Amino acid sequence: MSDWTLTPLTPARDVPAPPGWTRAPQFDTFEAFMGPFFERFVDGQREMAFIVDDRHTNVSGYAHGAALMTFSDAVLGYKVWDETDRTMCVTVSQQTNFVGSGRLGNLIQCRPHLVRKTREIVFVRGDFFTGDQIVFTAQSAWKLLRERG
Repeated sequence: MSDWTLTPLTPARDVPAPPGWTRAPQFDTFEAFMGPFFERFVDGQREMAFIVDDRHTNVSGYAHGAALMTFSDAVLGYKVWDETDRTMCVTVSQQTNFVGSGRLGNLIQCRPHLVRKTREIVFVRGDFFTGDQIVFTAQSAWKLLRERG
């Protein structure tokens, strides 16, 4: 898709990567505003994380659901890319269940999983943790965009 760019963007804040993590490239302007996001590879699988800062909290000081859902959309989208040789894709649907909470300064991380891949739709899911405490789960369906010609 010639009108899409795959040039990594600079995150809105210069937050150092936690030990063992590196900055994940970000291509979406809203995700770059929310980031940086971090990545590492364990057993050949990408794990992603971000640190909750003042941009990500609600009035009560908890991680805002919208910030967490933005992060999960990025994480699950990276999983689709990893499973489809970086085929362009868009989120068709996402279901999120908040079962815990994140706080200012928490490292939220996830190792996403492929559920099913068809010719046009990919299903992925992930459990998102801070330490050993689960914060939320998410699952989504993604439409693969292939150039027509």
